[in-house]
Amino acid sequence: MIKKTLNRYEFIWPLLGSIVLWVLIVTVSGKFSMNQLFSSGKLATFALLLALAQMIVVTGGDGAIDLSQTYILTLCAYVSSDLMNTNIFLGLLAAVLVGALCGLANGLINIYLKVPAMITTLATGYIIFTIVLLAAPKMKTLPNADFVAFINSNWKGFSMLTVICIVVAVLLAALLYKTKYGKQLHAAGQNRLAAKYTGINVNFVVIAAFTLGGALCGFAGVLCGAFIGGAFQDMGSTYFLPSIAAAFVGGTAAAGGKSNVAGVCLGALMMSFMSTFLNAAHLSPGVQKLILGTFLVLILVASVSNATKKK
Repeated sequence: MIKKTLNRYEFIWPLLGSIVLWVLIVTVSGKFSMNQLFSSGKLATFALLLALAQMIVVTGGDGAIDLSQTYILTLCAYVSSDLMNTNIFLGLLAAVLVGALCGLANGLINIYLKVPAMITTLATGYIIFTIVLLAAPKMKTLPNADFVAFINSNWKGFSMLTVICIVVAVLLAALLYKTKYGKQLHAAGQNRLAAKYTGINVNFVVIAAFTLGGALCGFAGVLCGAFIGGAFQDMGSTYFLPSIAAAFVGGTAAAGGKSNVAGVCLGALMMSFMSTFLNAAHLSPGVQKLILGTFLVLILVASVSNATKKK
């Protein structure tokens, strides 16, 4: 009964993990404060948006994964910072569109050139980063001051970043679980050939998943640039491991066909708590990355193992 409940409600695992890590943080720091929860939620913003984007791509199946996310985030942070000084809406829209175009390119290469998603996104990631290196010296790196103030403000005690993430998660959940496209994406992820025989346009569904994932990365770049007060090269690398770990610990099936928006949100919070705990324990950056990497490997092994058992 307990096992069946845990398998059905996989968000329980990152929830329990968050609680345990919160207790450890309180133990190490010797202080208990609700601000620790609000602060971790705020810092989880960018890893969460990337994790949700990763979840969409992975759900499409066939071993799909996007390794270009952090580079897209960095490029879009530059684009938004540069254009927002002319018009805030223009900067926001342009960054999201650039992210969507990057995702679209990934999807087209993966589907029509038959290049595995991992290789595709790794290659396009380097291309995108090269564009950043070439374009960055010619672009403004400081975002609009009014937008920065808005992003760093609070609403009824909650960080505006947290509020935005909640809205994005709700909209994404509605798309994935209440629309025809969401059902088609999950069907394609479970078995692309079978989905094709049922009349689903698998190519469109998968390419749209990459495009939507890219748009979310672009949006994350906009928020990240505003939060830290500017864009800089390789600014997205900090969120790479936490975002992937959050995607899979939250219940996203590595084999595709299964997503869990609530679980990924809690997974991002859990990874934020983990980073806070590792910092509170005064561990070196190298040791922290080693722990995060090992944790990610264990999650992937568990995810693949569960998928194999179900098959």
